[in-house]
Amino acid sequence: MTSVLTVHGSRSVLERADGRVSTLELEHDGDAPDVVDGMVAGMLPAVMRVGGTLQVRGAMTRGAVRNLTEYAEAWASWDPDRFHRIRIEAATVVDGRRAASDHTAIVAWSGGLRSAHTLVRHLDGLVPAPFTVRAVLHVAGFAPDVTLPAFDVPSIVVRTNAVAAGLVDPEIGVLPIVAAALHAVGAGCTVGLHARRWLFTAQQRYPRPEPVLPDLLCGDGFVVRADGGTTSPPRMLADVRRHPALAAAIVAPTRGAFRDPIAAADAEATLADWPGGPGRRRLSTRVALDRAVTDARDTLRWLGSATHLRRPWPR
Repeated sequence: MTSVLTVHGSRSVLERADGRVSTLELEHDGDAPDVVDGMVAGMLPAVMRVGGTLQVRGAMTRGAVRNLTEYAEAWASWDPDRFHRIRIEAATVVDGRRAASDHTAIVAWSGGLRSAHTLVRHLDGLVPAPFTVRAVLHVAGFAPDVTLPAFDVPSIVVRTNAVAAGLVDPEIGVLPIVAAALHAVGAGCTVGLHARRWLFTAQQRYPRPEPVLPDLLCGDGFVVRADGGTTSPPRMLADVRRHPALAAAIVAPTRGAFRDPIAAADAEATLADWPGGPGRRRLSTRVALDRAVTDARDTLRWLGSATHLRRPWPR
């Protein structure tokens, strides 16, 4: 099976092996990159649903071919019923690119607390060796749509049709599209930062939220890096409040159930940073109950795998 991706500037057309045709648009001011690494990253989940070979009518860096192949391999291993391994064949493979950084970055902002904190912790130097933020990127076209408040650094808006075109994978999410937008605008940087959407402790729960991948949505000339994963929601909010306009623009997330590992990890971290009050007591009770249920389930899962009654654990 062979899928074909053709890129024309800020527009790419994917002819999938199953006969469907999809178009991804990333509208922005400025010229498109001379390699199509980002566009391939944005279309990758759609190709992974089909599998086979992806023929790219354009130039890719050799690192992007390697990284995106490994990205598909990881998701196929994680969920083989939905995703498939792919082979990427680019019309031109570019060697010799090096993402030499002057320690500046473009930061993706979605309107959520985590992306706001990623922006603030580098703007305000709240992390060791912070990047100098050269620009802030907002990808418009996702729901809910928000407006980026004014900053001392330039803001860039990329508009996409990804939702309407059905190119936001329900399991993988928007990250490949955001990565494609970071590649597309660059802002004179070789590094693009996005917020990690979960605390690291979420990975200690079953089922884990998603594969823990290296930063693979990048090529040799531009790298995409995840930021965060160690700070509790109360601490993030306290840091973001240093910038009132940014704090006021935060969109509250939909409340997750405790069976969601991300929500459960956030609840435990929130409890640790909450000084007291009736709300804390209620949360403490819920966290204690969740821990007891989780311990019982993990024990049963371990016993089941040890006796060959269940598949190997953990996953």
